[in-house]
Amino acid sequence: MTTAPDITAFLHAQGLDPHGLDDPDTLLWTTRDANGPIASAALELARPAALLRSVAVRPDRRGHGAGRRLVEDVLAEATAGGIRRVYLFSTDAGSFWQHMGFHEVPVPEAAAALAGAPQVRRYLADGSLAAEVAWRRDLDVT
Repeated sequence: MTTAPDITAFLHAQGLDPHGLDDPDTLLWTTRDANGPIASAALELARPAALLRSVAVRPDRRGHGAGRRLVEDVLAEATAGGIRRVYLFSTDAGSFWQHMGFHEVPVPEAAAALAGAPQVRRYLADGSLAAEVAWRRDLDVT
């Protein structure tokens, strides 16, 4: 399955790279209105962990809860699917992620837990992983 061109353009406009979203172990969520994508989020599955990535909200919809609601939905589905830990990389939205229950962890921890995730493989290959900040949230899987 190929990522829809409007999602690719949306992510590029938000400064995010859509590379790897077509991977079979990557799940993508979007919300839309008549003007196109409002918000997006993806999970790269690396069971029992997952990488949350490509979280973006269209500028005219920021500050209204669209990102928070989408992330909550994604985390609920991850929990239902047996994911125990979700990691992400973010260098500039730490306060948002803390508000969402994430805490900063060492980058090597995230890289080891997500070794098969497409974004981690790409970051390792291009050397950009060292510039990242890693975050983790443990999920309540019962």
